[in-house]
Amino acid sequence: MFIDCLGREPTADELKDIRLNVWMLERAGFAVEDPSNAPHIAPWAWIWARVPRHEDAHAALAAAGREIAEHNQINAEALEALALEWLSKIDTEGVGAAIAKAMPALIVQNRLDAGVFKAALRESFSLLWVWLSAACVGLTGFVGWHFGALHQRAIFATRMEQQAAEIARQQHVIDQLTSSQPKR
Repeated sequence: MFIDCLGREPTADELKDIRLNVWMLERAGFAVEDPSNAPHIAPWAWIWARVPRHEDAHAALAAAGREIAEHNQINAEALEALALEWLSKIDTEGVGAAIAKAMPALIVQNRLDAGVFKAALRESFSLLWVWLSAACVGLTGFVGWHFGALHQRAIFATRMEQQAAEIARQQHVIDQLTSSQPKR
């Protein structure tokens, strides 16, 4: 079936591939020689026959690479020639003079800008307020935790006193029982 799908006599490498495929199909549980398995094996053989071989794929990729390199070389040369042609047509001195004429005169002033100082003061005060608010949040959290613990102790104080009294009573009973037993 593999040879029929190939449409010609296989080469030695193709014959080796055919044997390998038949072996894999037999390992998968197909009875390759059974005609009832032909619908399952025929697509496998057809795909195998049309998959490009390594040598063919390598040759096609190498040819495509050479063609791309040739086109890149031609395009690079054309672009370079076009750039040289355009640069020779541009009056760079005239463009520079027009840009210089359109720009305002450069004036250097050595004076202090009060706006810069105002912005710096605003930023420093805002930073101060951030630190102050962070300290207030931290202090509020600590005070809340501290008073919560005090409140919890007040709520459970009576229960803890009851437990302490119960433990003391149990310890007294244990002491009485251990002292009344004869020692051996």
